[in-house]
Amino acid sequence: MEDVIIADAKLTPRASVSQVTLDWACGTDENDFELTINDPDAPEIERGWYFWLDGSDVGGRIIDRRATVSGGVSTVTWIGQSWTGMLAAKILQPDANQDYLTVSGKLPDILKNLLKRIGLDSVFTVDSSDVSTLSNWAFQSPRYVDAYSGFRTLLASCGRRLDFKVSGNRIRLGIVPVQTIANTIDSDLVDFRVETQHRVTNHLIGLGSQELKNRLVSHWYADANGNVSQTQTLKGVDEVCEIYNYTSADAATLKTETQKHLQEEQTGGKVDVTLSDGVGDGLRVDDKVTAYDHSSGLSVTAVVTKRIVKIDSGIMASTFEVGQGIVKETESGR
Repeated sequence: MEDVIIADAKLTPRASVSQVTLDWACGTDENDFELTINDPDAPEIERGWYFWLDGSDVGGRIIDRRATVSGGVSTVTWIGQSWTGMLAAKILQPDANQDYLTVSGKLPDILKNLLKRIGLDSVFTVDSSDVSTLSNWAFQSPRYVDAYSGFRTLLASCGRRLDFKVSGNRIRLGIVPVQTIANTIDSDLVDFRVETQHRVTNHLIGLGSQELKNRLVSHWYADANGNVSQTQTLKGVDEVCEIYNYTSADAATLKTETQKHLQEEQTGGKVDVTLSDGVGDGLRVDDKVTAYDHSSGLSVTAVVTKRIVKIDSGIMASTFEVGQGIVKETESGR
């Protein structure tokens, strides 16, 4: 296992330590860490310092500490934000007198400008040659969004994801294509439990601003394959209809959000996915895993939502969590 680098508030390395205990996470709902250092060569750490594993995405900024005394022995645990947590602590918001924050240009340039906007350009270095370009892309839903979520949504619109790596004492923020790891259940690399569900909502009525007969309404429909449009194909006993209330939405926002929410419901069923260590190597948040079971004819594609890294007794282990998967059936499995 590589040593943990301890750096001061200016990102200048001050020590390399190996006797540590670490619980670090990044993703949808956890972007923090707890670090205990038992190395006698460790310097006197201060709040505002950093740590990282060179060449990896693991690291963050120390912002607090916890002292535990047991049997007369005091243990200090440093608590802080992972790189993603630092982004999540910032808000992207529209300029004064503007409806939305709008960006244009190549993705690396957009991220550089956004990092400067939130005051983190001195910490993160955008390191990417990606040529994907956006024109007048707006942060619409929500208009005020934490930078980590905003960056992920922005990049996802181009099939890209964030890629953190520390090298040369610089925290490099890369942009890479979302990868899909495909395996079969026979490989013992992906375990999953699938329950098909054909009675998902296929007609969503969005209700926006205004009142009574003047209230804004937007109808969206899903077909038998989960494709969403404003043309209804499933009717009568096959129609499953719901209401989506967005009382502050104007016409454009209501249309976009109603379509988005109906699309999110087209999962095809419920699924639990477990990844083995073999599959997890190289995976990062927003990558996808696809597994297929020949006997049932069911396949599932799930998105990685969280990455957890732990170090204990010199051994590092990574685990992943995935979100609700998309279930598909072949004709043989029907």
